[in-house]
Amino acid sequence: MAKNKFRVMEFTPTANQQGSHSVYAQAVVDNVITNKELAKKIEARGISRAAEIKSILEEAANVIVEEVRENNRVQLEADGGVLVSFYPTATGSVSDKDVQAHPDKYPGKTVATADMLTADMITWALAASVGRNISKQFALQKQAERVDYNASQTPADPTADGGSGSGDNQQGGGSEMEP
Repeated sequence: MAKNKFRVMEFTPTANQQGSHSVYAQAVVDNVITNKELAKKIEARGISRAAEIKSILEEAANVIVEEVRENNRVQLEADGGVLVSFYPTATGSVSDKDVQAHPDKYPGKTVATADMLTADMITWALAASVGRNISKQFALQKQAERVDYNASQTPADPTADGGSGSGDNQQGGGSEMEP
Protein backbone atom coordinates (compact mmCIF):
# COMPACT_ATOMS: atom_id res chain seq x y z
CA MET A 1 0.00 0.00 0.00
CA ALA A 2 1.27 3.47 -0.88
CA LYS A 3 2.27 5.86 1.89
CA ASN A 4 1.23 9.48 1.84
CA LYS A 5 2.81 11.92 4.25
CA PHE A 6 1.08 14.53 6.33
CA ARG A 7 2.08 17.07 8.92
CA VAL A 8 0.02 18.65 11.66
CA MET A 9 -0.46 22.40 11.34
CA GLU A 10 -1.92 24.96 13.70
CA PHE A 11 -4.30 27.76 12.77
CA THR A 12 -4.54 30.77 15.05
CA PRO A 13 -6.73 33.47 13.51
CA THR A 14 -5.60 37.06 13.55
CA ALA A 15 -7.99 39.85 14.44
CA ASN A 16 -8.92 40.16 10.75
CA GLN A 17 -9.64 36.43 10.24
CA GLN A 18 -12.71 34.41 11.06
CA GLY A 19 -12.57 31.07 12.82
CA SER A 20 -11.16 29.70 16.00
CA HIS A 21 -7.86 28.13 17.00
CA SER A 22 -7.50 24.63 15.55
CA VAL A 23 -5.02 22.00 14.45
CA TYR A 24 -5.36 20.30 11.10
CA ALA A 25 -3.65 17.84 8.78
CA GLN A 26 -1.82 19.04 5.69
CA ALA A 27 -0.58 16.70 2.97
CA VAL A 28 3.16 16.76 2.32
CA VAL A 29 4.19 16.34 -1.31
CA ASP A 30 7.67 14.94 -1.97
CA ASN A 31 8.03 15.81 -5.66
CA VAL A 32 6.33 17.53 -8.57
CA ILE A 33 6.27 15.26 -11.63
CA THR A 34 6.64 17.23 -14.87
CA ASN A 35 5.43 16.26 -18.34
CA LYS A 36 8.97 15.15 -19.18
CA GLU A 37 9.19 12.87 -16.13
CA LEU A 38 5.67 11.56 -16.70
CA ALA A 39 6.58 10.77 -20.32
CA LYS A 40 9.63 8.78 -19.17
CA LYS A 41 7.46 6.77 -16.77
CA ILE A 42 4.96 6.01 -19.55
CA GLU A 43 7.79 5.07 -21.92
CA ALA A 44 9.10 2.63 -19.28
CA ARG A 45 5.79 0.77 -19.61
CA GLY A 46 6.60 0.12 -23.26
CA ILE A 47 4.35 2.76 -24.77
CA SER A 48 6.04 4.80 -27.51
CA ARG A 49 9.03 7.11 -26.96
CA ALA A 50 9.32 9.63 -24.12
CA ALA A 51 9.78 12.61 -26.48
CA GLU A 52 6.58 11.73 -28.38
CA ILE A 53 4.64 11.19 -25.16
CA LYS A 54 5.86 14.52 -23.75
CA SER A 55 4.71 16.28 -26.93
CA ILE A 56 1.31 14.61 -26.67
CA LEU A 57 0.94 15.61 -23.00
CA GLU A 58 1.86 19.22 -23.78
CA GLU A 59 -0.54 19.36 -26.71
CA ALA A 60 -3.28 17.75 -24.61
CA ALA A 61 -2.82 20.50 -22.01
CA ASN A 62 -3.11 23.15 -24.76
CA VAL A 63 -6.30 21.55 -26.13
CA ILE A 64 -7.81 21.31 -22.63
CA VAL A 65 -7.28 25.03 -22.07
CA GLU A 66 -8.72 25.86 -25.51
CA GLU A 67 -11.82 23.72 -24.89
CA VAL A 68 -12.47 25.24 -21.49
CA ARG A 69 -12.10 28.72 -23.02
CA GLU A 70 -14.90 27.65 -25.38
CA ASN A 71 -17.07 26.93 -22.32
CA ASN A 72 -16.64 23.15 -22.37
CA ARG A 73 -15.83 20.72 -19.55
CA VAL A 74 -12.96 18.35 -20.35
CA GLN A 75 -12.76 15.01 -18.55
CA LEU A 76 -9.66 12.83 -18.45
CA GLU A 77 -10.70 9.28 -17.72
CA ALA A 78 -8.98 6.27 -16.17
CA ASP A 79 -10.14 2.69 -15.64
CA GLY A 80 -11.99 3.70 -12.47
CA GLY A 81 -13.93 6.56 -14.08
CA VAL A 82 -13.21 10.28 -14.37
CA LEU A 83 -9.67 11.03 -13.22
CA VAL A 84 -9.93 14.82 -13.45
CA SER A 85 -12.39 17.26 -14.93
CA PHE A 86 -11.43 20.77 -16.09
CA TYR A 87 -14.08 23.48 -16.37
CA PRO A 88 -14.64 27.25 -16.29
CA THR A 89 -15.84 28.89 -13.08
CA ALA A 90 -17.35 32.31 -12.55
CA THR A 91 -17.63 34.36 -9.38
CA GLY A 92 -19.27 37.67 -8.79
CA SER A 93 -22.13 39.07 -6.78
CA VAL A 94 -24.18 42.08 -5.82
CA SER A 95 -25.73 42.20 -2.37
CA ASP A 96 -28.41 44.41 -0.89
CA LYS A 97 -25.60 45.96 1.16
CA ASP A 98 -23.71 46.83 -2.08
CA VAL A 99 -26.83 48.42 -3.57
CA GLN A 100 -27.46 50.48 -0.45
CA ALA A 101 -23.79 51.56 -0.24
CA HIS A 102 -23.80 52.84 -3.87
CA PRO A 103 -27.03 54.81 -4.40
CA ASP A 104 -25.37 56.65 -7.30
CA LYS A 105 -24.90 53.36 -9.18
CA TYR A 106 -28.33 51.96 -8.23
CA PRO A 107 -30.59 55.06 -7.90
CA GLY A 108 -33.80 54.41 -5.98
CA LYS A 109 -32.95 50.75 -5.38
CA THR A 110 -32.41 49.01 -2.04
CA VAL A 111 -32.52 45.35 -3.07
CA ALA A 112 -30.10 43.50 -5.38
CA THR A 113 -31.61 42.09 -8.58
CA ALA A 114 -30.25 39.81 -11.29
CA ASP A 115 -29.92 42.63 -13.84
CA MET A 116 -27.47 44.44 -11.52
CA LEU A 117 -24.87 41.67 -11.89
CA THR A 118 -23.14 42.52 -15.17
CA ALA A 119 -20.42 40.70 -17.14
CA ASP A 120 -17.75 43.21 -16.08
CA MET A 121 -18.33 42.16 -12.45
CA ILE A 122 -17.52 38.49 -13.11
CA THR A 123 -14.13 36.92 -12.35
CA TRP A 124 -13.35 33.83 -14.41
CA ALA A 125 -10.97 31.00 -13.56
CA LEU A 126 -10.02 27.56 -14.78
CA ALA A 127 -10.97 24.93 -12.21
CA ALA A 128 -10.42 21.20 -11.88
CA SER A 129 -11.84 18.44 -9.74
CA VAL A 130 -10.93 14.81 -9.23
CA GLY A 131 -13.56 12.17 -9.95
CA ARG A 132 -15.26 10.63 -6.91
CA ASN A 133 -14.47 7.02 -7.80
CA ILE A 134 -10.78 7.75 -8.39
CA SER A 135 -10.61 9.76 -5.18
CA LYS A 136 -12.24 6.93 -3.21
CA GLN A 137 -9.83 4.39 -4.74
CA PHE A 138 -6.90 6.62 -3.78
CA ALA A 139 -8.15 6.91 -0.19
CA LEU A 140 -8.52 3.14 0.13
CA GLN A 141 -5.12 2.33 -1.38
CA LYS A 142 -2.80 4.41 0.79
CA GLN A 143 -1.50 4.66 4.31
CA ALA A 144 -1.05 7.91 6.17
CA GLU A 145 2.38 8.60 7.65
CA ARG A 146 2.89 11.56 9.98
CA VAL A 147 6.18 13.32 9.33
CA ASP A 148 8.13 16.13 10.92
CA TYR A 149 8.45 18.32 7.86
CA ASN A 150 10.08 21.71 7.44
CA ALA A 151 8.32 24.07 5.04
CA SER A 152 11.68 24.91 3.45
CA GLN A 153 11.86 21.28 2.25
CA THR A 154 8.58 21.51 0.38
CA PRO A 155 8.96 21.55 -3.44
CA ALA A 156 7.54 24.43 -5.44
CA ASP A 157 3.81 24.82 -4.91
CA PRO A 158 2.08 23.50 -8.07
CA THR A 159 -0.70 26.05 -7.55
CA ALA A 160 1.72 29.01 -7.32
CA ASP A 161 1.39 29.82 -11.03
CA GLY A 162 -2.27 30.70 -10.67
CA GLY A 163 -3.89 27.32 -10.14
CA SER A 164 -6.65 27.12 -7.66
CA GLY A 165 -5.45 24.17 -5.63
CA SER A 166 -7.73 23.04 -2.86
CA GLY A 167 -9.47 25.44 -0.58
CA ASP A 168 -9.47 25.44 3.18
CA ASN A 169 -10.20 27.90 5.91
CA GLN A 170 -6.70 27.78 7.35
CA GLN A 171 -4.99 30.10 4.90
CA GLY A 172 -2.67 32.74 6.18
CA GLY A 173 -2.24 31.65 9.78
CA GLY A 174 -0.87 28.12 9.74
CA SER A 175 2.23 26.97 11.53
CA GLU A 176 3.67 23.52 11.94
CA MET A 177 2.91 21.61 15.14
CA GLU A 178 5.40 19.41 16.96
CA PRO A 179 4.48 15.71 16.93
